[in-house]
Amino acid sequence: MLLFCFALICLSRSLLAVELSIYKSFTQVRQLHNGLGVYTHEFIKSEYENIINGSISWDGTSFVRQETYNTIESLQDAKVTVQRSTVCKCETIQAKIIDPNTMLLQNLDTGAYFYADKQSIEYTSIQPDNGGTVLVFQFESNTTEYNGTLSYLMKGITWTPNYDLFLINDNEAKLRAYANIKNNQQQEYKVENTHLLSGDVQLATSYTRFNYISLMGGESVNMQQIQSDGEHKGLYSYSLNDQYTLRSSSSIRLPFIDIVAKYKFYYKAFTSISTAQYQGVFDRSYDLTPDQFMPAGIISIYDNRVLVGQSSLPDIPENYTQTISVGHDNDVRYVVNSNLTSKSNGRA
Repeated sequence: MLLFCFALICLSRSLLAVELSIYKSFTQVRQLHNGLGVYTHEFIKSEYENIINGSISWDGTSFVRQETYNTIESLQDAKVTVQRSTVCKCETIQAKIIDPNTMLLQNLDTGAYFYADKQSIEYTSIQPDNGGTVLVFQFESNTTEYNGTLSYLMKGITWTPNYDLFLINDNEAKLRAYANIKNNQQQEYKVENTHLLSGDVQLATSYTRFNYISLMGGESVNMQQIQSDGEHKGLYSYSLNDQYTLRSSSSIRLPFIDIVAKYKFYYKAFTSISTAQYQGVFDRSYDLTPDQFMPAGIISIYDNRVLVGQSSLPDIPENYTQTISVGHDNDVRYVVNSNLTSKSNGRA
């Protein structure tokens, strides 16, 4: 029965119902909660380490105290059995944990203090600590009915778009857009609503940024297409109202918004002029003009279903022409012969 209860607790913790607002370099997680008395929430170690410092907040019933503490403190005074470091490892010591952080123990028979390796400890009175962190909100009294939204900012869940541009003829092309949601966490989430946001959003807290790549694969799920919610002061929002499970260490690739784009192909080369003879090759260049805002991402260009190149796009405003270069065409070359015909000393 104990084993069954433990498995049930793990399952309920892994399927937290959340609303995600995913930016390019961080995510806001929102969870609705209600209950009576004290509200507690435990973060697993890897999840809490990715929460941006100072971003945990509560919007709802007024609380009188917010506290976080490491679950390792629950091991203090716990009774344990320690295997001695002998050749046969057949001798054991009955001990009590004095300091869980350093694993300072006290021998129950002799009263002596010693340090022990975590791998040599058997827990007889309590479950071993998983290194998590507990968040506690205390309200006015133990009978206070509370309801509110817990929210925090975290690294580890990101999104990035990618685009496939199929050239049909000299004047017509088909642009397909995809949104890639990636969860680098060891925690999985039951997602009720998803908002994808693009634009320049700065945070006061500095942290290591991720390098983003286009996810050409991913989990296949049957969901509706992402819808545009419009723009507000340079911040573009897109929503997905379907429910799904975002598994740990996983990625999901979804059809993104419908964008109609015009394109123009031409050859282009840059060179300097000096007294010499030199040659070079032209670049394949495309001018792309979308009919709505395109968030920054990777674009792949196909001509006659053949990949001719990829490029990293910046954010492209509506009806703005962005130039894309995808490599050389070695069959289209130029030769420059330059001769000096006159020279001036600049005093005339």
